Amino acid sequence: MRKKYLQTTGCLLSFILVLFSLSNGKTFIENKEKKFSFQRTFSQRDFEHSQKILRLTQASYFAYEGDSARSGEVTDVYGFKGKSLKRAFVYSLIIPGSGEFYAGSKLKAALFFGLDLTLWILYFNYHGKGKDEEKNYKRWADDHWFEEEYVQWLIDSLGIDCPSYDPVCDTCRYFDKEKQEWTYLSHHLPDKKTQQYYEMIGKYEQFRWGWDDYDGSILPSPNWDRYRDMRAVSNDWLNKAKYTAMISLANHILSAFDAAIAVKKYNKKGERFGQIEFKTRLVEMNREIIPRLSVSMKF
Repeated sequence: MRKKYLQTTGCLLSFILVLFSLSNGKTFIENKEKKFSFQRTFSQRDFEHSQKILRLTQASYFAYEGDSARSGEVTDVYGFKGKSLKRAFVYSLIIPGSGEFYAGSKLKAALFFGLDLTLWILYFNYHGKGKDEEKNYKRWADDHWFEEEYVQWLIDSLGIDCPSYDPVCDTCRYFDKEKQEWTYLSHHLPDKKTQQYYEMIGKYEQFRWGWDDYDGSILPSPNWDRYRDMRAVSNDWLNKAKYTAMISLANHILSAFDAAIAVKKYNKKGERFGQIEFKTRLVEMNREIIPRLSVSMKF
């Protein structure tokens, strides 16, 4: 049994040897006929090395060329992120200077905010003085102008029937003795002491008869004249407050547009100077393969 196994193994090895000899016999003979040469050996190695360098430097990049090192890809090395024009506009529209601060312009932010703060301080100052003078002239009118005297003049001079001193009677028709015709008074006294009430008693001559010191002359009485001066001072302060508020509103709008422009410039500058294009590849230097990085910046 053992002898039969050895015979089978020897036949199999002989068959494999014959096949190998048939396929490579010519190569063995050629190699045997060729003489060994150092020059041919080094030339062959140089050729293989040059082919390897050619493949590395012209046909391939790093293994991760599909990522950030891809040829022609623009990479933002600063991590630049643009800012929103709408957000800057709304910021400064609400609080002047906040949009400029968002855009990175701190000096203009301080100027716009400081101007608006100053305007609002002036507004409250002017408005407060105007309201104080308003209280003063209303108090003066309550002390020196009387509705009863005005109505009594309507009854005595114009012959208008005004039972119980009803101020509605100044809307009634009366006979103008100078013009010899029936007519109406130009204005009607409000039923309540509104802003119009205090304006009319100091503005129109038909109400001059209600002042306690009026004697029927052409010139205004001292109390009436002082009342008009007090109203003028109050109106001046309130008008200053109104104009200050209008300037503040203009400052809000101007700051909003300026903030949008500042963000636009910021984004444009970032796009121009914050991006570079780079390429990486392998090159041969001193018979060594080294990586080479080329960088280009957009201006």
